[in-house]
Amino acid sequence: MRSQVRNVLQRAYSSVAPKYEEVRFPVPWGHIAGKWWGPQDRQPVIAMHGWQENSNSFDPLMKILPPDVSVLTLDMPGNGLSSRFPTYGTYHLTEDLSALRAVLLHLKYKKPIRFLCHSYSSGVATTYSASYPTEVERALFIDMVKPYAMNPKTLANHGGQALDKLIDFQLNESKKEATLEEHAAQYRKALMKSMSMESAKLLMERATVFNPATGLYIANRDPRIKIEFYYSFPNEFLYEIIKKIKCKVLIVMGSKGLIFESPKIIKVAKDLMEKSTDVEYVEVDGTHHVHMDKPHLVAPYVLRFLFDRKVDN
Repeated sequence: MRSQVRNVLQRAYSSVAPKYEEVRFPVPWGHIAGKWWGPQDRQPVIAMHGWQENSNSFDPLMKILPPDVSVLTLDMPGNGLSSRFPTYGTYHLTEDLSALRAVLLHLKYKKPIRFLCHSYSSGVATTYSASYPTEVERALFIDMVKPYAMNPKTLANHGGQALDKLIDFQLNESKKEATLEEHAAQYRKALMKSMSMESAKLLMERATVFNPATGLYIANRDPRIKIEFYYSFPNEFLYEIIKKIKCKVLIVMGSKGLIFESPKIIKVAKDLMEKSTDVEYVEVDGTHHVHMDKPHLVAPYVLRFLFDRKVDN
C-alpha cells in the first residue's frame, strides 16, 4: 500500500482514533440509539448496519479513520439499543425508512446527507434517496447493489406459514441464556461464516444483555426481525425506486460476498441505476462483512467518497 493509506492505518489503534458518544433520538414509539463518532459540531455521515445487526458493525472501520471525521452509526428499530416497534406485525422496509426520517427531521440538517450502509440498510438508503432526491448527496453501499425484493408468488403461496411463525416468535420469545461466544457462534453460522468469530462477538456485545446472576447473556433483538417474509417490495416497485435516485453512489463489493438475487435481477438494477445517476463499482478482497474483518480495504473508499480525502487505494 502507498504511504497515504499506511498513514490511515497507523491511526487505527492509536490514542488519536475517533472517540464516540452514545446517543438517543426520540421517535413516536420510543427512541433510536446510536454512536456518534468524532466531532458533533459538524454534520455527520449517517451509517446504517445490516440485517439483525447493530451499530457495532462499524466499530472496526471507525477505529482506523482519522479523528476529525464525523459519523453517526444508528441502531435500526428492534436492534441494538433502539426501541422495538409496539405493533405486532412483521418489520418492513417502510418502518426502517420512517425511523430514519424521524431521526433526520430531529437533527434538522440543512446540508445534503451522505450515507454509509452495509447490506440490508443499503435498501433503506436507496428508498430514502428516491423519496427525498434533493436531500441526499452521496451513498456508499457495502456488498449490496439494490434492495432485496419479495417475490409476489412466494408471498401468496406461503404467507400463512410466515404469519404463524411470527405469532409463535412473539408468544414464545426465547429467553435462552448462553455465553457471548455461543451467541456469536450461532449468529456466525446463520450468516454462513461471512465474518470472523471476533466480529460476531463484537456484534453480540450490543445484541445481548448480560445477566449478572448467571454470568450469561440473553439476546435483546426483537424476534420479529427474523421474519423477513414481508419486509420488502416486489422488484417492479424497486426498479421504479432505483430510477428516482439522483445522488452519487459507490458500491463496494466483497470478492467473496453473499449473493441474494439472480445475476439477471442485479444487472437490471445496475443498468437502471447507471441511467439514473453517477454510480461506481469496486471490488475488494473479502466477504459480506469485509468492513468488519478487513476494514483497511474499505477505509480508503470511505475517506475518498464520503469525506473528500485524497487517499490512494
